[in-house]
Amino acid sequence: MLVTFNDVSFKYTDKVLLNKVNFTINETDKIGLLGVNGTGKSTLLKLLVGSLDATSGIIYKKNGLKISYLAQDTPFISNNTILEEIKRITKTKEEDAYNMKSILNKLGLNDHERIIKTLSGGEKKRLALACTLIAPADLIVLDEPTNHLDIWMINWLEKYLIKFNKAVLLVTHDRYFLERITKKIMELEFGNIHIYDGNYQTFLNQKVIRLEELKASKRKLTSILKKEEKWINMNPQARSTKSKERIERFDKLTQDLKSVSNIIKENETTISLESNKTRIGKKTIIIKDLKKSFGDKILFENFNYTLKRFDRLGIVGSNGVGKSSLFKSILGLIQPDFGTIEIGETINVGYFSQEEEDMDENMRIIDYVKEKGEYIETVDGVISASEFLENYLFTPTQQYMNIKTLSGGEKRRLKLVRLLLSNPNVLFLDEPTNDLDIYTLEILEDYLENFKGSIVTVSHDRYFLDKICDHFLFFEDGVIKEQNGFVSDYVQITNTQKQKPIKKEEEPKIKFTASMRKEFEHILDDITILEEKVKELEKSKILCGSDYQKLLDIEKEQDSINKEIDEKINRWEYLNELNDLIMKERLK
Repeated sequence: MLVTFNDVSFKYTDKVLLNKVNFTINETDKIGLLGVNGTGKSTLLKLLVGSLDATSGIIYKKNGLKISYLAQDTPFISNNTILEEIKRITKTKEEDAYNMKSILNKLGLNDHERIIKTLSGGEKKRLALACTLIAPADLIVLDEPTNHLDIWMINWLEKYLIKFNKAVLLVTHDRYFLERITKKIMELEFGNIHIYDGNYQTFLNQKVIRLEELKASKRKLTSILKKEEKWINMNPQARSTKSKERIERFDKLTQDLKSVSNIIKENETTISLESNKTRIGKKTIIIKDLKKSFGDKILFENFNYTLKRFDRLGIVGSNGVGKSSLFKSILGLIQPDFGTIEIGETINVGYFSQEEEDMDENMRIIDYVKEKGEYIETVDGVISASEFLENYLFTPTQQYMNIKTLSGGEKRRLKLVRLLLSNPNVLFLDEPTNDLDIYTLEILEDYLENFKGSIVTVSHDRYFLDKICDHFLFFEDGVIKEQNGFVSDYVQITNTQKQKPIKKEEEPKIKFTASMRKEFEHILDDITILEEKVKELEKSKILCGSDYQKLLDIEKEQDSINKEIDEKINRWEYLNELNDLIMKERLK
């Protein structure tokens, strides 16, 4: 046992974020923490690491527990170099310098002598992640670790955390990431924690069962409540005989029914989000010979593309290659070096940018949204701004609160609602999944799948891209290439090109046999056991003394086990790739 929450509560002003929460984190747990933006996920992490104090309850921690924590914001000394800062924060020993530099390089921070104040916001986030991974820890706590990572960095981080043989607790919206790393899901919902054993796919299955049970519970509570209500409303002569306990029971039943109803409502979409078809003329957006460079670096040149009327286009590339600059050049937000962009008269562009928008913090949420439109047209009729907000998880009460009461993720969700209410027929989405919770993403994906217009999106979220886009543009060395198919397939191909190719007879089939499913479910545990054996053998070396032959025998056994670990990791990658293909078949 590393950490135990015992009846832990936390209240912020009048809002209860945690209500007598109980859970335990063990030595090798890999846990994903889910919840709607604003429910208190980051607060729970801060309570765990000790930067916040609980309102009530007790948090037990193992003596000497080392926690390495990636917060949403990490302070740095601006005049230090990357190398100086990472050594200061992690207290890295000289013998660990190779590992430290290797991790920095994997996260795109190759110039270790750069001064911190010259780094972009995304580069600082990646430096904070590097510090978290390098620092000695029994438990790694990660708050949105995939933000500001490109697809290849995320792929590397997945493998790193899978091999990490200690505990991990992470908050992330990346569903492939959750699927591959976690063995347990904790869902924070209305101040309570619900625990599901298994990865993200298992969580989805178990959540459906739980919702069905809640519906049955709601029916039962409603039936009992009706009987109690008849009794509570009896004639005045009978009121004096009513027991205090039965009145309290009636009040509790009422509260329980309200809680169950809220959970069911939050997990069920009742408003149709299929957008209304807005007329798009023959002329859409035509891009000819576009070029953009910064200094001596060419981001792209000779780029030509004509947007199709119902395009589903993803844009993919490493950080800093110019994806956002391409968007801004097309939309006239920055001036290209060369080329022309023609936009048809019927085109109404909706642009969702990465940058934080200045908001009047004292404005009411409903008023902020209504500035762009009071209604949105769908195929089923007109939906009011208030109804649309409610579908994006802003309750009627919350809508009349000021924007300053919202969390960072909730503000980004609000910005998305405002954009969609402007009724665009072409959407340019720049990293739309950043800081949005999974529940909002599922609502957005439902809207986009039925959107009667064109979609162009920059994203590092493979699940999102696989679900929404049918082809994509890939940036490489100033050249933009068009590719068809799933983004995750392309990433897998580019990651394995330098590795030994899969033999013909080993090519994945689109189903698991029973034995393969069993192997896939246990292979990560097998790897952990083997890694523990290597550790034990390392300890045994100390006891060898001057027995050189015994030392050689131990090292030989270590080499053998390490070879077995490598074989199992390669086997896991094969099975994981097959599992991805099966998941994609289910998405179709």
